[in-house]
Order: sequence, then C-alpha cells, then structure tokens
Amino acid sequence: MSGRDSVQIPDDRDFGAFRAECESERGWSLTYSKGGVAVWVQLLEPERSLHKIKCRMECKDVPAATLYDVLHDIEYRKKWDSNVIETFDIGRLTVNSDVGYYAWRCPKPLKNRDVITLRSWLPMGTDYIIMNYSVKHPKYPPRKDMVRAVSIQTGYLIEGTGANSCTITYLAQVDPKGN
Repeated sequence: MSGRDSVQIPDDRDFGAFRAECESERGWSLTYSKGGVAVWVQLLEPERSLHKIKCRMECKDVPAATLYDVLHDIEYRKKWDSNVIETFDIGRLTVNSDVGYYAWRCPKPLKNRDVITLRSWLPMGTDYIIMNYSVKHPKYPPRKDMVRAVSIQTGYLIEGTGANSCTITYLAQVDPKGN
C-alpha cells in the first residue's frame, strides 16, 4: 500500500501484506518491552527522520470486536481521544472503505496537524484490520491554521486471543511535515 502514485482501494493482497508486516519482527528493532507492551522501530531512510513504528499491546479484558468498534467509531473517538480537534467522514467508497478527515492537537510550539485519508477495514472472524493512507480531496485543501501531515501507511491489526481478550498492533509511517 505504501508508495502508490494513485488512489486505490486496498484488496486482499494489501490486507495480507499489512497483516504480515504487523506480525513480522524481521527488519524491526525492539526499543521497548514491558508489561505486555512492545514497541519496534524500522529506519527506512537513515539520512531522514521518516521511519516506521510498530506497537503491540495485550488487552486482557477487552474483546477484539469491542476494540474494533471503539477504533472504528469516529464519533466515539471524540470522547476518548483528548487530542482530536475534528474528525468526520467525507464519503463512503465501498462497503469497507471511506475517505475521512482527522485533525489533532500537537504540543506547543508545534502547529496542529490534519490529514485526509482513505480508510479501509476488514473483519476476519475474531481478527480485524483497519488501515489508511493519505489522499487528496478537492473540497478539503490544506488549511492555513494546520499543517497537512501525510499518512504513508497507518493502521491496526486486532487479533482475538480469547472471548474477552485480544492483542492490538498499531503500525504507522507518517510524515508530520513542518519544521
């Protein structure tokens, strides 16, 4: 999915590649591991600060379907994400993909960021994938009060590990732009 020159709705190969990258540890450097939380970094361009990050966390009292619903519900996100400024759907493309807007607060002195993404999701039994990448939309050009970030590849793999437990892997390669 990363490196595309055109807008394409992810297919089974894209979801499979995303899952494989979430599950792989090859080429990743483990930078933190404690209390059921692990963080890896993958430097792609050593001369630049743009790299990938992967976080995995065990959720012992949360069913996979509940976590998927929480992450997938943009209205509910406004309640649990204290950094959200604004988020909304721009339009539905297929039964499992849409284009959306998300703006978030950054710590001072940084300017707040926003992004337009093509978001796709795939429920697979007790496992779920939500992934996105940046797109442009003519009705939503960059705003003067924000810096338009670029999601090269971002998403979640939620794997059910029991009736009331799951593991979530967050994978992100984002260019925050700006200084």
